[in-house]
Amino acid sequence: MNENTRGIVFMVIAMATMLSSDTIVKAVAEDLPLFQVIFIRHVFMTAGLAVLALRDGAARMRPTPREGRLIGLRTLGECGVVCFYLVALTLMPMGTATAMFQLQPLAVTLAAAVFLSQPVGPRRILAIAIGFAGVLLIVRPGSDAFGPGAVFVFLAVAAVCLRDITTRLLGAAVPATALAALASAALLAISFAATLVRGEWVPVTAPQFGLILLGAGFLLAGYVAMVLAMRFGEIAAIAPFRYVSLVFGLGYGALFFGEVPQPAMLLGAAVIVASGVYAFMREQRAASAPAVPPTRMG
Repeated sequence: MNENTRGIVFMVIAMATMLSSDTIVKAVAEDLPLFQVIFIRHVFMTAGLAVLALRDGAARMRPTPREGRLIGLRTLGECGVVCFYLVALTLMPMGTATAMFQLQPLAVTLAAAVFLSQPVGPRRILAIAIGFAGVLLIVRPGSDAFGPGAVFVFLAVAAVCLRDITTRLLGAAVPATALAALASAALLAISFAATLVRGEWVPVTAPQFGLILLGAGFLLAGYVAMVLAMRFGEIAAIAPFRYVSLVFGLGYGALFFGEVPQPAMLLGAAVIVASGVYAFMREQRAASAPAVPPTRMG
């Protein structure tokens, strides 16, 4: 097995396990308050990520004031992604939410152009526009996505932009495991506070607790698999396989929740994925193109 193939395998595993965790949350949240489920899940997630972060030297981390502000913004973005997306899952079919969430790479590309002044050519601008058109095919009056759930997916995509832009600004100054552990700890605090404010704490049965624990294990395994995927092979070969999450989202939705995707939703999802892959390939080609020397005058 060559390096690219190994990276692709880890990416597929990451998407499968992360979607498995989301599926468990959606299922358990039918009987338990959502933020209670998030709190229990992130007790275990925070503990697991803290171990990984300490292994990577997080205890020796001394961020500058600028890095501290960026870490705070990134943590806010990560919390928004999890909370908004999981709320969306409780309000709409899983396959539909997963399809709409595939807009995130295009949104991040657009955000990088606006906030980081990264060059984006007309072809990538066109791909982004087509991707947003694909979302309009999904979110239309009378569809499963037309409602509050779609708003929360869009908020989750906006939170992804905040998280990824601040991550790029941080660079490699802070270990990825430390950033993940901080975000998980923040989610733990937010979900606990939300549970107290809402006054919702339902007794948890042993099967429910076991499912939440399994979901935490899936999510932690997905994070580790994602890290391993990025360590092998070329990102141009591996990154497009993030879109396999759509296959798992549609499959889990049909298998566990009896969801039947509408043809327009499938078409919109295909447009979003095709636009995202094209934009990514253009970005990689632009990054690898040799610099053109300036023309001498005179």
